[in-house]
Order: sequence, then structure tokens, then C-alpha cells
Amino acid sequence: MIKTHRLHNGITVVMENLPHFNSVSIGVWVKTGSVYENDKENGISHVIEHMLFKGTTTRSAKDIAIAFDKIGGQVNAFTAKDATCYYAKVVSDDTEVAVDILSDLVKNAVLDEGELDKERYVILEEIAMVNDQPDELALEQVSIDYFEGSDYSKPIIGPAENVKRFKRKDLIDYMGRHYYPDNMVISVAGKIDEPKLIALLEQYFGDVKNPESSEYAASPIIEFSPKKNTRFVSRSIEQTHISLGFKGLSYDSDDRMAYMVLSNLFGGSMSSRLFQSIREELGLVYSVYSYPASYVGSGMFGIYAGTGAKTAEKALARIFEEIEKIKKDGIPEDEFLNSKTQLHGNYLLSLESTSSRMQAMGKSQILLGRVDSQEETLQKLAAVTMDDVIRIIPAVFDMSTLNADFIGNIADKKALAKLCE
Repeated sequence: MIKTHRLHNGITVVMENLPHFNSVSIGVWVKTGSVYENDKENGISHVIEHMLFKGTTTRSAKDIAIAFDKIGGQVNAFTAKDATCYYAKVVSDDTEVAVDILSDLVKNAVLDEGELDKERYVILEEIAMVNDQPDELALEQVSIDYFEGSDYSKPIIGPAENVKRFKRKDLIDYMGRHYYPDNMVISVAGKIDEPKLIALLEQYFGDVKNPESSEYAASPIIEFSPKKNTRFVSRSIEQTHISLGFKGLSYDSDDRMAYMVLSNLFGGSMSSRLFQSIREELGLVYSVYSYPASYVGSGMFGIYAGTGAKTAEKALARIFEEIEKIKKDGIPEDEFLNSKTQLHGNYLLSLESTSSRMQAMGKSQILLGRVDSQEETLQKLAAVTMDDVIRIIPAVFDMSTLNADFIGNIADKKALAKLCE
């Protein structure tokens, strides 16, 4: 059973006791990311995520690594557009070690200027790595283009010029406006003793305070109208990487489950339409898929394919043929039921991981302020009808919202652009 508790300082705790597991996964979530940054700050949430591991007032970066290696545990973090999470997975007997160190990272990071100078180059290499991976670049670029006019267009990693400019004071100021109890969630899943866990969290996180100033994080701009756009980026590589963005549904949409069913059957699995048509039937690609990029208040339905320069036009044409086919003919009942069954199975398998459970609970609580139980989630999936899926197809595959990005050795730009008209 998933339970919610509020620490005395206001931090929300969501927890699920799984007595038959040996592990515990703990995530400290902060409601911040690129969507909460202004243009000059873009990328700072990601820099802070890196810097919290560079040492605290009581532990060096090496001390943190050794502490988890000694107990066979794991510690890491990630920054998303709308949340940042610092997490650890340990054997249940070592829960206090994880709570202690996670709290130390969030509360006592030194943010040393010298370490920042070193880490900025690590992040600049990360930016360069993305630019050297055309598939990653294509996915990033279509998100930037599709969400133009919205804060969701800002890349998580930020532009290089920002990363080069950030100073220690910038990080401290930003954390002061975002890292406070009312803007945080602690998510815990695994073998736990609930009273002891709450006592530990109070002990290690209870002294985190809300800022005296009322100048908290500004709400992101999510209202925008997608503008149709086609972009070509030439690279001397073997493949052409195709990335398409259509109107998607938000994370808090009532049709979110129908949207998941649609994405899964259209391009989310080996039996999906895109995979079977473009890879298995035509043999044009190694990788092709669709994915739902959903955020609170907004979303994008993405499609990716990597193919040869001379076959890009044929692959793109077949993608559009599959879109027109599903818009015109809908979906047969067996395909609909197979997609629901697959999602049902995938969800049940994810429940075997404390990390997956922790992340699902934390994300839902930090973004929506609530967490559905496993039973409620499965009920919502079971309640999706074929009519629900068919009803959202025209809205999702609205060609007037299409953003298309092509990266690589592009043989015929005019032909690709014409297909996107």
C-alpha cells in the first residue's frame, strides 16, 4: 500500500513497504528543471545536479563513492525538464546510510568554485557528445522546435555559453529559490519499517527550511501553439536521422492511458505498425519507434527513424502512409487488445523493481500532487476502450502541428520537405 506523510517542515514523503524485497530505493525529488529556468539560467539545474556530488562540508566526492561501494549500493541523479531527482538503492539494512548521504548532498554541498571550473568542462563534453550523436541530436532538436514559444523548448543540458558562464553564486541563488521543503518530495519503495523511516527522514531532512522570501520559482509557460516547421542539419555520416513531432497529450490528461495504448501499437514495440512496416517489411531501418513525451499541461508525440541517405524519402513516405491509414481506418479490435495486454504486462514487470516503483511514485507526486495505487493504474488501463483511442487519433496526428527534423547526409531535401507539407 502506498502511503503519504508530511514531515514537520513540509517535505512530502510517499512510501511503499515491500517486505519481501531485500532492497530500498530512495529518491529526493525537487520540482525544478529546464522548464523553470529563464534563458540566462538554462542548464543550471543540470549543473547543480552534477555539483552536488562534488563534495559536501563533511564528505569529499571520493568519500561519497566509497560509502556506497562499501555497502554494494548505488547512488545517482538525473535532471528532467520539470524535475530533478537524487536517488540511491541499497540493501534495506543500509537505509540510514542512503538517507544520511542524500540529505548531505542536498543540504551541505560545498559547490566549490574550483570543482565547478572542472565540472563545467565535463558538462561541455557531455554537450559535445550529444552533438556527436545524431540520433540524440535529432530527438533534442525536434523537441526544441515543436515547443517553440514554451518553456518546454529549453534543452535540459542548456547551451554551452551558459555553462561556461555560471558561477558559484548563481548556483547558490538558484538553489535558494527552488530547493525548499514545499518544493520537494521524498519517495521510498522497498523493505522499510515505516515509523523508523519517518524518524530517519525527520532526523536528516527535518532542518531544511523554506526561504524567508516569498520569491519562489515562477510557473513555466506551457500555453503555446505548435508551428509547422521543417529543419535540415547536414552531417557527413552514413545515415539520415528522421525525428518528427506531433501534438501530444499532457501527463495530466484524462486520455493519457488511451494515448499510451496508441503510441504502443503505432510504434512502441516490435509488433507495432512502424516496426513491422518499415523495418520488417521494407528493411529500411534498424531503429524506428514512436514515443509519448508528456509533461504537465503539454506534450508531444514523437517518431524517430534512422535510415540511409538514399532511403530517407521512402522511409518518411511510409511513416506518413501509416499515419494516414490509422486516421482513415482506425484500429482493429485484436490490435487494440494486444496493445493493452502488452502495457498491462510491462507495468506488472516494472513492479518487480524498487527503483521503478520509487520513480513512478516520486514523479507522480512531484508533478501531480498525488499517486495512484497499482490497482487504480490497472483499472484506468482496463477502462480504456477502442473508441477512446480512435477518438484521439485525429488530434494527435494533426499535420498542421508537424515539426520535422532531418540530420545527416541528406540526399534530397526538396523531396523530404515536400512530403512534410
